[in-house]
Order: sequence, then structure tokens, then C-alpha cells
Amino acid sequence: STWGFSEPSAPTLPPIPLLKSRGMSRCKEYLKGFLAQVEAKAGQEKGQLAEEFQEIKARTLAFRQQQAISNEAGCNKENIKKNRYKDILPYDQTRVVVNLLAEECQADYINASFIQGVDNKRCYIATQGPLAHTVLDFWRMIWQYKVKVIVMACREVEMGKKKCERYWPSAEETLHFGPFSVAQIKEQELNPDVILRVLSLAFQQEERVISHFQYVAWPDRGIPDTYGYFLNMIEQVRFKQGEDIVPICVH
Repeated sequence: STWGFSEPSAPTLPPIPLLKSRGMSRCKEYLKGFLAQVEAKAGQEKGQLAEEFQEIKARTLAFRQQQAISNEAGCNKENIKKNRYKDILPYDQTRVVVNLLAEECQADYINASFIQGVDNKRCYIATQGPLAHTVLDFWRMIWQYKVKVIVMACREVEMGKKKCERYWPSAEETLHFGPFSVAQIKEQELNPDVILRVLSLAFQQEERVISHFQYVAWPDRGIPDTYGYFLNMIEQVRFKQGEDIVPICVH
């Protein structure tokens, strides 16, 4: 191939334990505290939560008017087709620029944004579920920013509508996206709500292992019925991420 990639091998990985750390207990306590605050606000004054959402919209509009934020890249004629929804665009100031293979692909745009963590570092990449024609851009981004963990918080199809193009392979399958080769090493159900896939991503004679978590219990236009499995997934994500200072990709 002119791209020069090799077929990925399948290294043997140990089984992942179900984590029950003190961090899980803290997460539950924080969540209970947040729910208590929400219930208190709902009881104090009807519509107070709705007012807070309206305030977010108002501040966003004010930023736009002050030209503090813009969406020029997402509105570009060549990039519009890469957006799943026309009204959900990344800000130019925080969008993820994909320079890897930009000349070959003739684009550095993907509908994705950097999200800061508590220490103001770029801890996360928030992106849309890839479209059929943006899967290559997605893997370019994953490789360029050395992402180790991907969290998918949706199903491929919800309420009869496609929410995400399948960009990962099934067992004993290898998928090719431009110069990238993706193979599945392992798939397991961590709990009834979470599937973990361990993927091998190869590009130009180099291979990397990617942990792909899929949370299947978050309904479209709804909320999960329980939070225990979700919190356990967060613990597993942190375990896989380790101490590496690279962003976690969420969509």
C-alpha cells in the first residue's frame, strides 16, 4: 500500500477487574449531593432550573456579539457536510484541529472540541458520533492526539435514527480507513450497561492499543434509570487512562 501500514497483531491482555475503589464511593456522594441541590431548587421556585439554562443561552449570545467566540470553520462550505447537526458546531477558539494527513485529506476540520479539566488542561475531546464520511477524520484525530480511551455514550441506532457510524471492527475482523488499520483484540461486557472493546490501531508500521467503552443505557432524549454501572465505567476509564497526559475522547 502507498500508505505503508502493517496488519496489527493481537497481543494478549489480562482480564479487567470490576473496580470497587474509594473513588467510586466519593463519586456516589458527589452525585447524591448534586441531586439534593437540584431537588432543593426545584422545590424552592418553579422554573428555576429552566432559568439557568436560559442564562447559558443568553451568555453564549453575548459572547457571540462580543466576537469572543465564533463558528467559522464549522460553517465553511467544505465543512458543513461534516456536521451531523447544523446547529451544533465547535467554536473556532476550542475546536480540535487535525493536522495529521491534512494535505492528503485536504482538511483539518472535525466536529470536535477540547474540554478543560479541573486543572485547566485539555483533558477531554468531545465530538459527535462519526458519520460515514468522517470516520477517517476521526481516526486521524485519535492518532494525532495519542488518545488511549474512547467513551461512546450512545447506540449506533436510537429511535430508528442512526446516531453513529460503526468505526470499530467486530471479532476477527480488520477494518481499513485510509492509512489506518483497526482490529479488535477483545470484547467483553463489563456490566449490563457497558461494553469494553480493546482495539489495535495501526499506522505507518506503528501500533497502539485503544480502549473503547460503549455505554448503551443512555436513551435518546432521556436519562439512565440507574447510575451505578455508569460510575463503574468512569472508574474503568480512569484505570485505563492511567497517568498519561493525553485527552479522553467522548461522543
